[in-house]
Amino acid sequence: MSKSSAESKLRAKAEKIISEKTDLIKDLTLEESQSLLHELEVHQLELEMQNEELRETQHRLEESRDQYTDLFDFAPIGYIVLNERAEIKNINLTGCDLLGIERSFVIGKPLSAYISKGQSRNLFLNLRKAFETGLLPSFEIEMKHKSKGNFMALLQGVITKDQKNKTAVCRVSLSDITELKKAEALQISHESLQKEKEKIQQYLNLAPVVFLLIDTEYKVQMINKKGCELLGYKRQEIIGKHWFGNFINFENHDKVSLIDQSRHKIKGSLIPYFESYIKCGNNESRLMSWTNVALLDNHKQHIGTLIAGEDVTERKKLELRKQKYTEELEQLVEERTKELKEALAKEKNINEMKSAFVSMASHEFRTPLTSILSSTFLIKRYNDMKEYAKERRHIERIKSSVHQLTSVLEDFLSIDKLERGIVAIKKETFDLNEFIAEIIEDFEWMLTENQKIKHVPKGSAEVFLDKKILRNILLNLVSNAIKYSETDVKIRSFVNKKVLKIVVEDKGLGIPEKEHKDLFKKFFRAKNVAHIQGIGLGLSIVKHYVRLLGGTIMFSSKMGEGSTFELVLPLQP
Repeated sequence: MSKSSAESKLRAKAEKIISEKTDLIKDLTLEESQSLLHELEVHQLELEMQNEELRETQHRLEESRDQYTDLFDFAPIGYIVLNERAEIKNINLTGCDLLGIERSFVIGKPLSAYISKGQSRNLFLNLRKAFETGLLPSFEIEMKHKSKGNFMALLQGVITKDQKNKTAVCRVSLSDITELKKAEALQISHESLQKEKEKIQQYLNLAPVVFLLIDTEYKVQMINKKGCELLGYKRQEIIGKHWFGNFINFENHDKVSLIDQSRHKIKGSLIPYFESYIKCGNNESRLMSWTNVALLDNHKQHIGTLIAGEDVTERKKLELRKQKYTEELEQLVEERTKELKEALAKEKNINEMKSAFVSMASHEFRTPLTSILSSTFLIKRYNDMKEYAKERRHIERIKSSVHQLTSVLEDFLSIDKLERGIVAIKKETFDLNEFIAEIIEDFEWMLTENQKIKHVPKGSAEVFLDKKILRNILLNLVSNAIKYSETDVKIRSFVNKKVLKIVVEDKGLGIPEKEHKDLFKKFFRAKNVAHIQGIGLGLSIVKHYVRLLGGTIMFSSKMGEGSTFELVLPLQP
């Protein structure tokens, strides 16, 4: 009914009442009529004021109603009013949107019509309990949207009285928690993955090789304990760093060469296998062997690379040593083959050497024997002539020739025994200074007028050695020094608890430098002493004797300045 129609009816009703009371005011005086008119005017004014207040109150009520209607209809969650039979008495616009149906089609319908199959029992049990207790606890239920399909909803509410018919109703809030459920599921999945990652990390930490995971930008996302220990950094110092820029040494590679350029390979993936050096925190470089596996998502897109690395530094060193040993072995075989060839060549020349030996021995024996024979003849002649003074010189020649023959025979016997290994060592303690003095005395007959043998001792005089072998060594060295020098010969000796050191020095002819390497060989004689008697066995015998005593012998020599031989022998019992 419109406002003007209501006012017309109200006026008609008022006029009827006034017409019924007209007789009451016919007998009123003018004064009473004026007083009554005044009262009517005041009353009319009061009514107008009351009407104005009523209109303002009605306006405020309409505004409040509109505000509550907005709050109800446009709330961010759905509101539904249900009776005990779960019929929808009222629903806001948000609730309609959740169900995908207009309000006019929802009012009076059971809420179960909008619940997924098999979920109605859950609704009725909770609703029955709510009307008993006055509170609908929170519970989840799967509901249906008219066009978008099912969604998960959270329902909770309270029991109140309906203002119109005073019956109990349940005011329910309805929230779409589908995304929340997805987030919760994602969170659970994330936590599960995190636990799985930690579990995998534990297994990887036990691995004896390096494992790491890099993303498509080659940044480290995961690395095991072995990798951290090898690189010398903590895990947090490695995670997020560019793998190639910070930890790979590109001496033999560049980054481009490590990317698989094959037409059929995944873009950005690494070659399956390569070796490189890594830069460790202690400035050490380690050679690593890397195996790479590309990781792909469900769409076959490259999402990262799993890398396994083995430290092959020591293995490579071992391989190099093995290779070097093989090369050395091959070289040794080659040298031995060469030695065998040389031995065969020497064997072919052995008859020539024997002939040379016989010729040399014959010469060495013939000269002193001839000297003895001639001196004996002259001594007999001088004796017949009673020129006894001249006999002495020839007697000395005979003694010298005999000594020379004895020396040659001893050299032959010594070299034979040494080569057959039948020389026994018999050590004893003796005074070295007295021993060298006896040797000097034995050589007095051999010295010229300008020659002397000087001994300079140092250290202890007592030694523990094979006296006979040491004598043979010194006899050879000193006789050579006297033979090839026209000046004094010096013998220097030094003794301590561990070694005996003897140096024999002369100022004679010297030895040509080109012939130094052959000096200790049998039958070798330097070209510059070919005119001096000798068979070339002395130094070879010395070398054998020194080796037998576990010592060493060295020499230095310059042409025209002389030679120095240094003998070092151990004195340990």
